[in-house]
Amino acid sequence: MARQKLSIQQKTTEEKTLKEGFKEFTTHCKIKNLAEKTLVYYQAYFTKFETFLESISIKHIGEITKPTIDNYILHLKEETEVNDITVNTSLRAVRAFVYYWQSLGYCPHFKIMLIKADKKMKETYSEHELRLLLEKPNMKDFAEYRNWVTVNFLLATGVRVGEFVNIRIEDILINEAVVKIKHGKSRRERHLPLSKTITKVLIEYMGIRNGEADDFLFCNSYGGKLDENSCKHAISRYNKLRGVTKTSLHLFRHTFAKNWILNGGDIFRLQKVLGHSSIETVREYVNMFSDDLKRNFDDFNPLETISREKGNYINIPKKGAKR
Repeated sequence: MARQKLSIQQKTTEEKTLKEGFKEFTTHCKIKNLAEKTLVYYQAYFTKFETFLESISIKHIGEITKPTIDNYILHLKEETEVNDITVNTSLRAVRAFVYYWQSLGYCPHFKIMLIKADKKMKETYSEHELRLLLEKPNMKDFAEYRNWVTVNFLLATGVRVGEFVNIRIEDILINEAVVKIKHGKSRRERHLPLSKTITKVLIEYMGIRNGEADDFLFCNSYGGKLDENSCKHAISRYNKLRGVTKTSLHLFRHTFAKNWILNGGDIFRLQKVLGHSSIETVREYVNMFSDDLKRNFDDFNPLETISREKGNYINIPKKGAKR
């Protein structure tokens, strides 16, 4: 009787459909209190994975094997305009729910390895572009003025767009020169120092913006919350009007990190400021900006600075010279 029950249970496991399994995975994620963005990410890549599986006549989770994933990688690489980094982004999602199914015994155990991918140089705003963007506009146009403050804030803090749009007026502690970031990727609140310049900009902006303590700091023209898409479109238009073709908000984060490193900031503090859980992510910035680090290297190199002092060098005798 026990053997018969086990057989029925095994059959049920093997016939678990993809949709049923993903529904269970989604419930598992919600119980873990994962961010809504993460759930959307998993849903998007599950749909893509499911479409591929259906094209090769796989309908049940129990049919997924290591060769299945290998074929999926080849399928992704054959897609137009899909680079290695995009392939890995997809694999990370697939790995999450396949590993969950493996833990429940829905499919065989095997490892899903990411492919080797060349790290591309992170694009940043040049000094010339920043000067164009930081030129103060006519303050009578609130939207234009708010966009200028946005550029100042993103460049001064390096925060993510999702963090930026969720900052409330009460999160700005002017007397302490600190901003509270409560909606970070890691879901951990962190406090970022505010430089003297951005503090002055915020004091002026909040005097014009007004609003209650629990209102969002950066609002639309009607006082409502400025969502991510609206913010992206606003800054895209703002940049183009100033002759800057780059429009990505995330580039301000890259620019912040690059200049932090070039100005001698340590990567451990940078990790805390940017809110990265791993130091390895921050190390990538150092590797990617290695060419920039060579700039004025002699001015900071201790051997060079000491050797400039009189007498701190060695005269090598010429061949044949008397000693």
